[in-house]
Amino acid sequence: MIGKRSFRYIISLVILALGTILLTQAVAGRAQAQSISIEASVDRTALSIDEQLILSVVINASDAGSVPDPELPELRNFSIIDSFQGSNFSWINGKTSLSKTIRYVLRPEATGTFTIPPVKVSQGGKTFQTDPITVTVSKSTSPGGSSPQGAPQQQPGLPPFPSSRQSGSSPRFSPDDSESRQFKGNIFITNTVDKNKVYVNEQIILTFGFYRRIDLWQNPTYQQAPPQGFWVEDLDARQSSSFIRNVNGLEYQVQEIKRALFPMSPGRHTIGPATLSYQAGFFSPPRMLKTEPISIEVLPLPEEGKPEDFKGAVGTYTMTATIDNQTGIQNEPLTLHVKIKGSGYIEGLPEPEFSNMDGFQKYDTTVSQNLVKQDTLQGEKIFDFLLIPRRAGNLQIPSLHFSFFNPNDKHYHKLTTDPIQVSIAPAQAAPVASESSPLDGNKTIDKQEVVLTRKDIRYIKTDISLLKKDLLILDNKLFLSFLFLPLLVLLACFWIDRRNQKLQGDPQYARLKRAHGLARKKLAQARLHDQKGEEKEFYAAISKSLTEYVADKLNVQAAGLTSRQMIERLRDIHIPEETLTQLQKCLDECDYARFAPSTGNAQGRAGMLTAAEQIIFSIEKASREKKK
Repeated sequence: MIGKRSFRYIISLVILALGTILLTQAVAGRAQAQSISIEASVDRTALSIDEQLILSVVINASDAGSVPDPELPELRNFSIIDSFQGSNFSWINGKTSLSKTIRYVLRPEATGTFTIPPVKVSQGGKTFQTDPITVTVSKSTSPGGSSPQGAPQQQPGLPPFPSSRQSGSSPRFSPDDSESRQFKGNIFITNTVDKNKVYVNEQIILTFGFYRRIDLWQNPTYQQAPPQGFWVEDLDARQSSSFIRNVNGLEYQVQEIKRALFPMSPGRHTIGPATLSYQAGFFSPPRMLKTEPISIEVLPLPEEGKPEDFKGAVGTYTMTATIDNQTGIQNEPLTLHVKIKGSGYIEGLPEPEFSNMDGFQKYDTTVSQNLVKQDTLQGEKIFDFLLIPRRAGNLQIPSLHFSFFNPNDKHYHKLTTDPIQVSIAPAQAAPVASESSPLDGNKTIDKQEVVLTRKDIRYIKTDISLLKKDLLILDNKLFLSFLFLPLLVLLACFWIDRRNQKLQGDPQYARLKRAHGLARKKLAQARLHDQKGEEKEFYAAISKSLTEYVADKLNVQAAGLTSRQMIERLRDIHIPEETLTQLQKCLDECDYARFAPSTGNAQGRAGMLTAAEQIIFSIEKASREKKK
């Protein structure tokens, strides 16, 4: 007969062998390699500057895994104005295959022969790529194409936009486009400025106008070439609402987007063209309208009458100063609030200077600002000076000086605050230390009894009656419990396999599940750029992480996705308006920082990183609450 101990031994070995076999099969099943291929093609290899190019990317995956998104290369001579996506899933003889097709609508930016670099896709630690594609872009051969720069002409039949001071351009249509000819009188765009001749740092209002008398099948896409050599601030006026305007006896529905521009250097500057892509009907291909560039003459600030303390402020301003307390105590801080209010580039206003600092010590200044972004950029900038009086008595906080140039009267102005009287009481005497027994002249000790905490010798126990005699490992319950570990691992592998099958069969579900984790990894890359002081790379990483995160949540392509489209689609799934406002502000600041000169503002980058993390957290929270 088999003894009890031998029976346990046999059962344990059987369980261990069975669990090992099943676990090996499960792991081997999951280790099957996924086969991926990627192809890229264009609808034409020769086109004119006024035409559009369709880049098609097809990704095929078999046996496992969802299809990853392609990694587009840097398209130096093309810009993406729209994208479309489709997918196909099949199950044959127990094997799955998935195909994804993405079509990108490209607009050429220059003429010549260009190469579209390989499009890449990464999966399982491997990278697959397409062959490069060569495309030739020629000049427009149509009669009456684009007008020469500086002399824009209006297309025949297009209602003129009435303007007395504004300068800009009329819309440009593709002459070979029959549908474009049909809608010339029903839809057009303008891009105008309120002045063409300004001083350095003087405010310019750039207004993009979208005029239409017909309904469109989908929302149009607006793009403005980044103004080079300007500080840019988006204004809120009429950005989200439309109004009716009469043009040559016809009523048009108009939507305007305004921006405040501030030229940074003298000379001749050019504001690049604005484009609008739209689709008139379901069966109509995308169309594009494009304005002409705008030339701006920027004058240097005059040297005559320039104050010594002038630091570049241009606009119209006032300045006030107040103290938080008229009385204080010696060596205890007081806060001086200085407010500069007016119209101009508020964020770039320099810190006002003190005439002297007799009796006070000045510490770091805290700066805040309140902006009003309507038809022009206005607001106030507040400087909080921390002052510490170093002696008692009636002291005087000195006056502050601030100089600016007013482009309206073409003169420099110097603002000066009045001195502020404060009464400072003497500091209280410090308490005398209590006496104690001296040691070595200046050290003191307190008496403390010695307490026995532990014996330093532990004796060997001689009573072995409590020790167990049966030390066989099969009688150890902990060991027997570990024999079931392979079964638990098998169950875990089964659950992981079911979850991966769901991720493979439902790409939208896969993107939703992975969106948060991928966003955190990309923000970690931005944090590395921040630590290295790579400012432009940092803001580019923040913008990319937010855009790709929102694209994953919406199950759309990140390429060609504009901030306006993101806001509208997130609003459709009931994301709070406060979060949408923060997202728009964050993306705008990233775009501005990428093209503006580096400032080295580490505090601003830290705030931007925190804001991006908070936006992602808010969207995740809103999504979970919606599911509940």
